[in-house]
Amino acid sequence: MKYKFEIHRRLPSLNDYIHKINHNRYVGNKFKQDIQYEICWEIKTQLKGLKIDKPIILHITWIEENKRRDIDNIYSAVKYIQDALVAMQVIKNDTARYVVDVKHSIEYAKESKIIVELEETY
Repeated sequence: MKYKFEIHRRLPSLNDYIHKINHNRYVGNKFKQDIQYEICWEIKTQLKGLKIDKPIILHITWIEENKRRDIDNIYSAVKYIQDALVAMQVIKNDTARYVVDVKHSIEYAKESKIIVELEETY
Protein backbone atom coordinates (compact mmCIF):
# COMPACT_ATOMS: atom_id res chain seq x y z
CA MET A 1 0.00 0.00 0.00
CA LYS A 2 1.23 3.52 -0.82
CA TYR A 3 0.26 6.78 0.83
CA LYS A 4 1.13 10.27 -0.35
CA PHE A 5 1.24 13.81 0.96
CA GLU A 6 2.77 17.08 -0.20
CA ILE A 7 4.69 19.78 1.61
CA HIS A 8 3.82 23.05 -0.05
CA ARG A 9 7.09 24.85 0.52
CA ARG A 10 10.83 24.55 0.19
CA LEU A 11 12.39 23.08 3.32
CA PRO A 12 15.54 24.63 4.79
CA SER A 13 18.89 23.11 3.90
CA LEU A 14 21.46 21.70 6.27
CA ASN A 15 23.42 24.94 5.86
CA ASP A 16 20.39 26.95 7.03
CA TYR A 17 20.04 24.79 10.13
CA ILE A 18 23.77 24.91 10.94
CA HIS A 19 23.69 28.70 10.64
CA LYS A 20 20.85 28.88 13.19
CA ILE A 21 22.58 26.44 15.59
CA ASN A 22 25.85 28.38 15.37
CA HIS A 23 24.01 31.58 16.16
CA ASN A 24 22.29 30.12 19.23
CA ARG A 25 21.32 26.52 19.98
CA TYR A 26 17.92 27.60 21.33
CA VAL A 27 17.21 29.53 18.14
CA GLY A 28 18.28 26.46 16.16
CA ASN A 29 15.96 24.21 18.15
CA LYS A 30 13.02 26.59 17.69
CA PHE A 31 13.82 26.76 13.97
CA LYS A 32 13.63 22.95 13.67
CA GLN A 33 10.44 22.77 15.75
CA ASP A 34 8.74 25.41 13.59
CA ILE A 35 9.59 23.54 10.39
CA GLN A 36 8.46 20.25 11.90
CA TYR A 37 5.16 21.85 13.02
CA GLU A 38 4.44 22.98 9.44
CA ILE A 39 5.09 19.46 8.13
CA CYS A 40 2.91 17.97 10.88
CA TRP A 41 0.07 20.22 9.74
CA GLU A 42 0.44 18.96 6.16
CA ILE A 43 0.42 15.35 7.43
CA LYS A 44 -2.63 15.96 9.61
CA THR A 45 -4.69 17.52 6.83
CA GLN A 46 -3.68 15.09 4.09
CA LEU A 47 -3.17 11.71 5.80
CA LYS A 48 -5.99 12.18 8.35
CA GLY A 49 -4.89 9.97 11.24
CA LEU A 50 -3.05 7.34 9.20
CA LYS A 51 -1.01 4.87 11.28
CA ILE A 52 1.39 2.44 9.60
CA ASP A 53 2.65 -0.59 11.53
CA LYS A 54 4.73 -2.11 8.73
CA PRO A 55 8.20 -0.94 7.69
CA ILE A 56 8.16 1.66 4.94
CA ILE A 57 10.22 3.00 2.08
CA LEU A 58 10.08 6.77 1.72
CA HIS A 59 9.99 8.09 -1.83
CA ILE A 60 10.67 11.82 -1.81
CA THR A 61 10.41 14.03 -4.86
CA TRP A 62 12.05 17.38 -4.21
CA ILE A 63 10.67 20.00 -6.58
CA GLU A 64 13.05 22.95 -6.57
CA GLU A 65 12.50 26.36 -8.13
CA ASN A 66 16.15 26.64 -9.21
CA LYS A 67 19.49 24.80 -9.17
CA ARG A 68 21.22 26.96 -6.55
CA ARG A 69 21.27 24.44 -3.69
CA ASP A 70 23.59 21.47 -3.37
CA ILE A 71 21.82 18.15 -3.59
CA ASP A 72 23.16 16.98 -0.20
CA ASN A 73 21.71 20.10 1.43
CA ILE A 74 18.33 19.44 -0.14
CA TYR A 75 18.32 15.78 0.93
CA SER A 76 19.24 16.67 4.51
CA ALA A 77 15.68 17.97 5.03
CA VAL A 78 14.50 14.36 5.18
CA LYS A 79 15.26 14.65 8.92
CA TYR A 80 12.38 17.13 9.35
CA ILE A 81 10.03 14.85 7.41
CA GLN A 82 10.86 11.68 9.33
CA ASP A 83 10.65 13.43 12.70
CA ALA A 84 7.22 14.84 11.75
CA LEU A 85 5.99 11.38 10.70
CA VAL A 86 7.00 10.05 14.12
CA ALA A 87 5.50 13.05 15.96
CA MET A 88 2.17 12.51 14.17
CA GLN A 89 2.40 8.75 14.96
CA VAL A 90 2.14 7.80 11.30
CA ILE A 91 5.19 5.59 11.90
CA LYS A 92 6.36 4.26 15.27
CA ASN A 93 9.98 5.34 14.89
CA ASP A 94 12.38 6.51 12.20
CA THR A 95 15.00 3.84 12.86
CA ALA A 96 16.06 1.38 10.16
CA ARG A 97 13.51 -1.09 11.54
CA TYR A 98 10.63 1.18 10.46
CA VAL A 99 12.14 3.23 7.61
CA VAL A 100 14.05 0.66 5.58
CA ASP A 101 15.02 2.96 2.69
CA VAL A 102 14.72 6.51 1.43
CA LYS A 103 14.66 7.17 -2.30
CA HIS A 104 15.17 10.69 -3.59
CA SER A 105 14.55 12.41 -6.89
CA ILE A 106 14.78 16.06 -7.86
CA GLU A 107 12.67 17.96 -10.37
CA TYR A 108 12.56 21.64 -11.25
CA ALA A 109 9.47 23.82 -11.59
CA LYS A 110 8.31 27.39 -10.98
CA GLU A 111 7.41 26.71 -7.34
CA SER A 112 9.12 24.51 -4.78
CA LYS A 113 7.31 21.70 -3.00
CA ILE A 114 7.97 18.18 -1.81
CA ILE A 115 5.99 15.06 -2.64
CA VAL A 116 6.36 12.31 -0.02
CA GLU A 117 5.19 8.77 -0.69
CA LEU A 118 5.18 6.12 2.02
CA GLU A 119 5.31 2.58 0.65
CA GLU A 120 4.56 -0.26 3.04
CA THR A 121 6.89 -3.24 2.77
CA TYR A 122 6.64 -6.93 3.74
